[in-house]
Amino acid sequence: MTINRGYIFNKVSFLIKKEMKFFTSSDVQTIIGVDSFRRIAEDIEYPKSNYSSVVNSGVWTVPMPDDFIKVDKAKDIVFSDSTGIRKITPKDQRNIGRDQVLSATPGSPENYFMEDQVTVGLYPPSTSGIIIVPYVNVPTSLSSDSDTNQLTERCYMASVYWTVAECMLKDSDEKYGVYMQKYDKEIQRLRADYGDAFEEDKDFAPNTSYLT
Repeated sequence: MTINRGYIFNKVSFLIKKEMKFFTSSDVQTIIGVDSFRRIAEDIEYPKSNYSSVVNSGVWTVPMPDDFIKVDKAKDIVFSDSTGIRKITPKDQRNIGRDQVLSATPGSPENYFMEDQVTVGLYPPSTSGIIIVPYVNVPTSLSSDSDTNQLTERCYMASVYWTVAECMLKDSDEKYGVYMQKYDKEIQRLRADYGDAFEEDKDFAPNTSYLT
């Protein structure tokens, strides 16, 4: 059986029933196909990509791509210039000082920080070179009932629980809490699954325990 947006929508619709009066089918499909899987990706830190960008001398901010969620801290950001390749370590900008960042002489960056949610800051500002940023990326959106993405096979129940919780906000804080607890428990399981897969470099089979 293919786990697609239509399959997840049917599970959600069965669970929320009366709460459907607050939403159109299109609303719920958007929550499933866009919002829920972005949240899951952020929580389990998967899928992942690498972003490479040429930076000019004096530059200290590097905008990330549109599908960026956050830096993958399981890997290193690296900077390459004429002197070689080196890792850049994370450091809170407050511990550097913004004035220090703005006034520093360009060189090989030693630290990075998040200037905002989608911009990596460098300290000191870079000389000319290339930066490679490993990051957690937004999964492919599900725009039709037949669509699948990188997470649908193993993470569909997390999508169900998170979508139901979002819908319950309109009607019951208690029910919202119940389904967020279910979501959190599912995320813990998924983190273990995906963590094992990364460590062992294995191709695990889709989870079918919830299929009926």
